[in-house]
Amino acid sequence: MSRMPPFNIHPSLLAIMDQYYDVERDYKEPLTLQPFGQKTKGDDSRPMKILYVTFFQYPHTGGLSHYITSIKNGFEKVGHSVDVLAPNHMSSEQLEEWIPEASSEARKFMNTRYGRVNEKIVKNLSYLHVFGIFLKEKNLQDYDIIHAQDLFAIFILGHLNQTYQKPLLFTPHGFFTKSRLKFNKMQKDSIEEAYFTELEKVGIEASTEIVMISDSFRPNLMDFGAKDERMVTVHTGIDFKPRPHKNHENIILTCVSRLSPRKGHGFLLEALSRLREHLTNVEVWIVGDGVMKEKLIEQAKELKLNNVNFLGKRHDIPHILSMSDIYVLATVNDNFPLSVMEAMFSRQAVISTTCGGIPEMVQHEETGILCEPGNVEQLAHAIKRFITNTEERNRFANAAESYARQHLTCQVMTRKIEQIYQTYL
Repeated sequence: MSRMPPFNIHPSLLAIMDQYYDVERDYKEPLTLQPFGQKTKGDDSRPMKILYVTFFQYPHTGGLSHYITSIKNGFEKVGHSVDVLAPNHMSSEQLEEWIPEASSEARKFMNTRYGRVNEKIVKNLSYLHVFGIFLKEKNLQDYDIIHAQDLFAIFILGHLNQTYQKPLLFTPHGFFTKSRLKFNKMQKDSIEEAYFTELEKVGIEASTEIVMISDSFRPNLMDFGAKDERMVTVHTGIDFKPRPHKNHENIILTCVSRLSPRKGHGFLLEALSRLREHLTNVEVWIVGDGVMKEKLIEQAKELKLNNVNFLGKRHDIPHILSMSDIYVLATVNDNFPLSVMEAMFSRQAVISTTCGGIPEMVQHEETGILCEPGNVEQLAHAIKRFITNTEERNRFANAAESYARQHLTCQVMTRKIEQIYQTYL
């Protein structure tokens, strides 16, 4: 059995914790990281060796894993070599022995130095340490391009890349600290806010270029110190094969999403309750599972919405969307939701909100209708419009499908990212 290398804390994280807890220290280690990689004409068409790294499980369910798979498949189809590394690829020894050992070391360190321990930070420090060791063993110098897919991966790779000096790209799929503050999963002005904010800033600092999935990421990234000239937007594309649309007697309105507070299902139910007289020939299918399930079922009962069906988690989304006519995602916090893209490919009349990058995907009054997040009146009006006007419903559905096929395919996304990579070869 091999021993875990000595536990250490990255100087920038140590500095931010010392500052928060008012511990004096003379810092000799550099606290800033350098980005590497110079742009060229970008006409190199040779096969590339590409590495994608995520701090989350892969493969897994969810948008991040789906994005990595889409882009991996896209690049392999055009002749490039692609690897993916994630924590669940570590050895059983690293997962079962080294991480608990690193946790113990981190806990002991915090207790000795600060007289208090934060378990979320302990957990993060232990994974950063062991996953960093794992990545260091993987011959990163062999890759032409390294592309991190979350703030933790870019933080670790940013440090390792001070040695390798490779083009290191970063695609954020959300904002860890800001999202947790918004939904009260993290306290304002806490050690957690200070620590995780520093993580985001350092990773961004080390990025050669940031490939955003939507322009809506730009202001937040600039808050963390990202330079405008080092950011580029490439909208997510998917390889979605819709089923042929089936005709049926009732109008079917569908929402496919995790049942969490930020997805806005409660607003959808409230909007439907205002349209009771128009729902006689309408079925509502709510697909997904999550913490809000019982509460939403109860809300539907209280509002006497007998036509609302909770279908739970399903693995036949193309089939469900082939039966559906209207797609609604009343989200109050989102980035570039995969489900809306799938609905567009499936020729749905789409209703969503102006959250995140959705307005870059759905053009209001052209390929769908967008409402203000939480605005039940606007939502009810949009639903009524599509329920009562078949011509409108079909016109928007056809426009959505046409736009998706032209702009939101995996091939389009891969081609654009390939052009970015080639500028660094």
